[in-house]
Amino acid sequence: MMFTLITLIVIMLLFAAGSYNTLQKLAQHVREAASNAQVAISKKLTLINQLIDVVKNYQESEQLVQLKVSQDASASDLAGSYQQSGNVLAAVQGIAEKFPNLKASEQYHRLVDSIQQCEQNIQDSRERYNHAVKEYNTKRLRIPTVLIAKSLGFPDAPYLQFDVSGINEVTSLQDFKTDDGERLKQLFSGASSKIVDLAGQAGKAGTEMIAKMKDGQENRVEGPKSERGFDS
Repeated sequence: MMFTLITLIVIMLLFAAGSYNTLQKLAQHVREAASNAQVAISKKLTLINQLIDVVKNYQESEQLVQLKVSQDASASDLAGSYQQSGNVLAAVQGIAEKFPNLKASEQYHRLVDSIQQCEQNIQDSRERYNHAVKEYNTKRLRIPTVLIAKSLGFPDAPYLQFDVSGINEVTSLQDFKTDDGERLKQLFSGASSKIVDLAGQAGKAGTEMIAKMKDGQENRVEGPKSERGFDS
């Protein structure tokens, strides 16, 4: 019975370790894809700010506020700035319509073309991110992985849903965090203690069984000796 329990615990530990490694690998793909999307968004915001500076040379406008570009890829305000980028770009292009010289400017056209290319890069990054999320979530929700994924520190990964007008949910670009290995360590530590306890109990039971077997053998040996002594 003790051996069976120990075997089951070992099998569970091996399964947990294998699931952890697989989920951690897929989670790294999700984080990498999210980082690439955020880099693409930062580049677009920078270009829009440059376009704002060009437009301000033709007309000072309080409506054109510089978009905040965070150097911290995990900052949620990056998503908020991107959400505003569609409206700001539309306002800039509206002003350009009033100034033919601005609209004909080579610098203006170069920045607009670059912004459009950035938007395409953002959409491509979103698709790669969502593909990585799909692979991760699919693995996480499979039986029996789904039974231990949460306890190992692997939450459901959010999809990115946005278009040129902005991100539907600002929180979708916040950090996707998974366990750093601490929960797996705790699991192994607890299981190891349990195995030691079971092994100790098994050893004690084995010692008692051997002692009983020895007592039985001694009793069988003493029995014939007593009978021979009685016959003589």
